Amino acid sequence: MIRINLLPAEDRAKKREIRLPEMGTVWLVIAVVGFFAAIATIGSVQRHKVRVLESKIEAAREESRQLAPQLAKIKQITKEREEVNRRLALIASLDRNRYFRVQLLNDISFKIPANCWLTDISEQSPNNFNLDGIAFSNYTVADMMMNLEGSPLVTSVDLRVAEKGEIKEREVMKFSLSANVMPQ
Repeated sequence: MIRINLLPAEDRAKKREIRLPEMGTVWLVIAVVGFFAAIATIGSVQRHKVRVLESKIEAAREESRQLAPQLAKIKQITKEREEVNRRLALIASLDRNRYFRVQLLNDISFKIPANCWLTDISEQSPNNFNLDGIAFSNYTVADMMMNLEGSPLVTSVDLRVAEKGEIKEREVMKFSLSANVMPQ
């Protein structure tokens, strides 16, 4: 038998059709699933790397704890070495200038003119000495200054004080000189 449906198309009973989704939607779902799979994979790899690095850090800390006594000993030895080097440098400095004052006094003794006497020699700093003395005249004091300036150890001589004085009813010239010296 043949059936004819005379109902208008709007009123007719509709058959259910199974339609497959469009290809664009399929690709979208595949892309989203792939994205989340990639995120999960990257996260897993990163967690593994973090665990590996944490184990390396722990191993380094353990090694550091084991080496701590040796490091402390090395620091102590380094500190002691610096102290010994400082002392050796001081000794070398003292040894280098050991005979300088002896040479200076010897040189001064040969530079003192006749009728001139030193009453005091004092060291103001390592390179500056004061000389106090008595002479019979200003010329003798001037000779003393010129003789000292001719010395290779003395760099400059300055007259600080020159005044008349009297010793046993004899007029004398009391003087004070400042001499800059340089060790050789």
